[in-house]
Amino acid sequence: MVRPTRFTQAMFQEYISKGMWTDETTPKSWERNARLYPEKEAFVDRGRRLTWPQIKIMSDRLAFNLIDLGLKRDDFVYLLLPNWVEAYIFRCAAEKAGILVGTSLMTVGEADVEFILKTFDASGIVIPLEFKKKNYLDLIHESRPGFPKLRHILIPGENVPPEALSLEKLMLEPVNADYSAEYFQESCYGPTDVSVIGFTSGTTGTPKGAEHIIASRIAMAKGYGEGPQIQETDVILNIISPVAGLSSAFCYNGTASLVGAKVVLSDIWSPERTFELIENENVTILLAVPAQLAQILRHPDRENHNLDSLRCIVTSTAPLSRALARDLEEAFKVPVVNLYGQIDGGFISCPSIDDPPEVRQKTVGRPHKYTSVRIIDEAGNDVPPGVEGELVYTGPSCTGGYFKNMEETLKAWGTLGPEGMRRSGDLVEMDENGRLILLGRKDDMIIRGGSNIYPAELESLLITHPKIEAVAVVPMPDPVMGETVCAYVKVSPGEELSIEEVISFLKNKKIATYKLPERLEVRESLPLKGTQKIGKASLKKEIVEILKKEGRL
Repeated sequence: MVRPTRFTQAMFQEYISKGMWTDETTPKSWERNARLYPEKEAFVDRGRRLTWPQIKIMSDRLAFNLIDLGLKRDDFVYLLLPNWVEAYIFRCAAEKAGILVGTSLMTVGEADVEFILKTFDASGIVIPLEFKKKNYLDLIHESRPGFPKLRHILIPGENVPPEALSLEKLMLEPVNADYSAEYFQESCYGPTDVSVIGFTSGTTGTPKGAEHIIASRIAMAKGYGEGPQIQETDVILNIISPVAGLSSAFCYNGTASLVGAKVVLSDIWSPERTFELIENENVTILLAVPAQLAQILRHPDRENHNLDSLRCIVTSTAPLSRALARDLEEAFKVPVVNLYGQIDGGFISCPSIDDPPEVRQKTVGRPHKYTSVRIIDEAGNDVPPGVEGELVYTGPSCTGGYFKNMEETLKAWGTLGPEGMRRSGDLVEMDENGRLILLGRKDDMIIRGGSNIYPAELESLLITHPKIEAVAVVPMPDPVMGETVCAYVKVSPGEELSIEEVISFLKNKKIATYKLPERLEVRESLPLKGTQKIGKASLKKEIVEILKKEGRL
C-alpha cells in the first residue's frame, strides 16, 4: 500500500481519536445511498441520468474487471478525462480494487503526460478518444514505445478502437462472479491509505503529485459542505473539472455523496449552457471559478432564464473581488461562498451562508476548527491581525506530501510529522474577528519602486470589465522602478480594448495610481493551467522577450 510520506502513526491516531478522521470512504457512501435512495438520481451527464444503485453497480463491475485484467494492488493508472461521469465512477472502482489513480486537469501538456506515464510506471491510462478536437489516442500512440509497462488504454463512449478497451463495456456488462461488498474487502483501500495522486499543472517545472489520503479528502469534503450547509435535497451543478480541488471534494470525495445530493455535470462550459442546466435541472448550488462567474454575471442571456432554484454559489481557486461578490449576490439574490483551500495542501477556511454580506464578500471566513494556521513574516515570526504575511497551516484535511518526491515535500512542509506546516505561498491578513482576507500569491507580488502591488486585486476588478473575458497581471521589468504592471487580456469577440480604457476603468474603481497597468497586451487566448486558471509563467517570460526586442532591456 502507498503510505503518506509525511504522516506518522501518532498523527493517524490523533485524527482518528478526536473524530477528525472516520472510517468513511466514497465506496461506502455510494453503497449506503444505493440502499437509502434506490430511485434517486446521483449524476446527470450529457443526457444520461444515473441513480445511486446504477453507479454503485457500475463501479462494482468496473472494479471486478480491472482486477480481472491483471491490475494489482497499488498499480498506477493515469486518469485523464473531461468532466464526465466516467471520471467519478472510475475513481470509485479503483478505490475498491486498490488501484492507485493519478489525476490531472485536461489542460495538462503532452510533455507532462509523458513524464507522468514514464516516471510513475503507469500500467494503464483512461482517456477520451477525442475531446475539443484533440485526438488523445494518437498522442499515446506516438509516445507509447517509451512506456513499456503501459498495458491498458481505456476509452469511454462508443466506437472504441480495437487497440483500446471499452470503459463502457467494463462498467455495464454483468460479470460471472459474486462482486458483493465483501468481495472487495481485501483489495479496497482503507481510510488511511493514499488512493489518488493529484498532479499539478507543471507550469513551473515537472509535475508534482500530491498524495490524497482517503480520510483527509473526506474531512475536506465535510468542511466544504459546512459553508453552504449542504442538504440531501440539493442539486449541485459542477462546471469546472472532475479533479480540481473544489469539484473533486464536492462531487467525488463526499460533500454531495455524504448526504445523497445530486450532481449535474457540464463538460464544455459556456454561460448559455450553464443557464440552461440551472433552469432545466432546478440546480440549487453552482460550483464555478471567479472568471466563469464574471462572464455569467454580464451575459445578456441571463435575463431569459428562470434561475430561481439557486440558493447558493460556491467558488474557489482564485481571489474573489468584493465588487464581483457583491454584484453576484445582488443579481442572483443568493449568497456567494468563497472556499479557501489548496489541491496539494488542504482545506483552510470558508465563510457561511449565514454570515453578513460584508463578511462573505471581503473574507474567506475563519480557519476551520480542525485547521491550525499561522501568518508569518519573512523571518518566520507571527504577525498580528491587520498585518500581511504568508499563511502556513496543517490539519486532518491535508495531503500526505508529494509522491516519490521527498525534496518537494520538505520544501513545502518544512519537516515530516506533526511539526510540519504547509507553506501556502499566499499573502493574507487576519481581521479583528479572526477571519482571513486573501491578498494574492507571494510569488505574484509586483514591487514597483518599493510599493507592493497584488495582481489578484487588479485581476479581480478587470475581469468585471464588460469587454474582458480573461486577464492576467504580471510584473514587467523596469530600469527605474524595478517592476511595473503589465496586463494581458482576452477580449470578447468583436471587441477592442485600449490601455486608456483599462486605466479609466480602474480609476473609477478608485485604484491607487501606482497600481495602474503601464502596458496592455491583448491576445486571442491566454495559456491555461486549469479550466479557467491562467498560467502566468509563460507570460512573464514573454513580456521580458518583448521588451528585449524593443530595446527596453
